[in-house]
Amino acid sequence: MSAADRLVEGAVDIHVHFSPDPRVERRASAIQVAENAASLGMRGLVLKSHEYPTQPVAYTASQAVPGIALVGGVALDYEVGGLNPAAVECTARMGGRVVWMPTFAAKADRAHKGLPGGISLLDDRGSLLPEVQSILEVVKAHDMVLATGHVSVPETFALVSEARNMGIGRVVVTHGTTSAFWTGITVEDMKKLAGMGAYIEHCIQVMMPLTYRVPPRQLADTIKSIGADHCILSTDFGQDYHPIPAEGLRMGVATLLQAGLEEVEVGMLVKGNPARLLGL
Repeated sequence: MSAADRLVEGAVDIHVHFSPDPRVERRASAIQVAENAASLGMRGLVLKSHEYPTQPVAYTASQAVPGIALVGGVALDYEVGGLNPAAVECTARMGGRVVWMPTFAAKADRAHKGLPGGISLLDDRGSLLPEVQSILEVVKAHDMVLATGHVSVPETFALVSEARNMGIGRVVVTHGTTSAFWTGITVEDMKKLAGMGAYIEHCIQVMMPLTYRVPPRQLADTIKSIGADHCILSTDFGQDYHPIPAEGLRMGVATLLQAGLEEVEVGMLVKGNPARLLGL
């Protein structure tokens, strides 16, 4: 068994997309994605949709594919009412674990695409909106994972700071190295956020030919600079032009080993840190 195969055994991917999807063609259904992950010995997957809560899908798919933890959550985009504490509470009561702040509906995401409008977490004075505070209270009450979504750098710092002040212990900066291409978040910013207690997520997708083509050694160096103990490696796969997520994770792990990451570092990125984040 290769080093990559050993590292994928017991791994947890916190960022997986699946069909059906109202916007784009996806590679496979949640059951197919889970079956492939289970065949490689993975420990768990977080199922993500930009448009609807995924806990019901995770619950149902887990019955079809026993032996792997399937985790659901909710992204606070327009389709669920935006900054909607009721959607978070509903997800929590069904067993969902992850709350993403706005993604495609985020003002920063829409501005990058040349679109008007969008959801901001901050008021005109730069303070978090009351709705965000209410959401954080639900996250804390149910010990959920808070993910930053596609918001701007100032919003990210305000959110992570308030989460720390409230004692929220499970925080992740969503695909930091991907977000850098539209929010301008820097490695130094990521270091500061890691110092505030957040995990910094890096997605294998950022290296792919049809996305940002980040050189593997650059990604490896970024992770080393921040510290592997503060980072998580996920895929953000599910697109029809990318590998099925579990095989994509194996590919990414093997690539980053070749690019200079040590096996112990990759083990933290794909096993220890994501498991701790999710409480597995």
